[in-house]
Amino acid sequence: MYRWIHVAPVGTSLLGNFQRSFPNIVKDWGFEGWDRWSPEDPRQDALCARFSEVSKKLIDFIREKGASACAELAPLERALQVFGHGASETMVILYSTQTCNSRLAREAVAEHLRSRGFHVQEAEVRGISSIDDFEEGLVDILDKVVRLIASWKRRGAGVFINATPGFKAEASFLVIASLLAEADAAYYMHESFRELVILPAIPLEIKRQYLETAKKLLEPRSVSEAEDIAGSPERLRELELRGLVARTPTGYTARKWLRKLLEITNQTETV
Repeated sequence: MYRWIHVAPVGTSLLGNFQRSFPNIVKDWGFEGWDRWSPEDPRQDALCARFSEVSKKLIDFIREKGASACAELAPLERALQVFGHGASETMVILYSTQTCNSRLAREAVAEHLRSRGFHVQEAEVRGISSIDDFEEGLVDILDKVVRLIASWKRRGAGVFINATPGFKAEASFLVIASLLAEADAAYYMHESFRELVILPAIPLEIKRQYLETAKKLLEPRSVSEAEDIAGSPERLRELELRGLVARTPTGYTARKWLRKLLEITNQTETV
C-alpha cells in the first residue's frame, strides 16, 4: 500500500531538451523536431524501430541532467520536497499517448524514477489529433487515469496531480476531473519564476440540479422530452453550453465524459 500517489501526463519536453543539448545526434538520426511530431508523422515508425537505442540515450541524458531534464521531473522533485514524500512510500502514475515519441519519453522517465526507488505505473491514453475525437480522448483519460485516482482515494492514499507537462487543455481537464474524484492537491511549475505553485484543491462537485437533469438524459431523449426534463428550452441549452449534455440528430443525451465520470465515482444511480 502506497501512502502517496503522484499523477503526471507525459509530454515531449524531454525530447526537445535532448535535441537542444545534442542537435547533431538528433539530426543524424533524422528525428529533427521530434518533440513536435503529429501522431501521423511517418517518422514515428522510424523512431519505433530504434526505440531501445534512443531510449538508452535519453535515460543517460536524464541521469546527467537530473530533474531539469524534463517537465515531468522538475515539478515532481520539488513537490516531493514540499510535501515530504519519500520514494519508498510513493507511487508515480505516468501516462502518455500511444505515439512513439510520447511513449519513448514516458518510458525513459519511468526507468529513471524506478532507479531512484519509486514504484511507477504507466498508462497509455488515446491521442487527440482533431476536434472530432477530443471528447473520446477525455473519456480515455477518465477511464485510464482518473479511475486509478478514485481507486487509490478509496484505499486511503493521498493523490497529487502534476499539472505542468502535457497539452494544457488535457492537463486542465485532468485537474478538474481529479478534483471531482477528490484528489488532494495539484501543482504546477511556474514558467516565469521556476518555482512550484500549489493550486487550491477546492472540493468540486457538479451542481446538484444540473446532475439530476443530466442523469435523466443518460438514455437519449427527443428534443421535447429533454426540454420537459430540463424544465425549459433555456435550461437545456445551459446544460449543453456547460458541456454536460450533447445534441444528437434526434434529440439530447448526457455527454460521454460525464457518463464515464459517474461510472468511476459510483454515481450512476438516479439522484
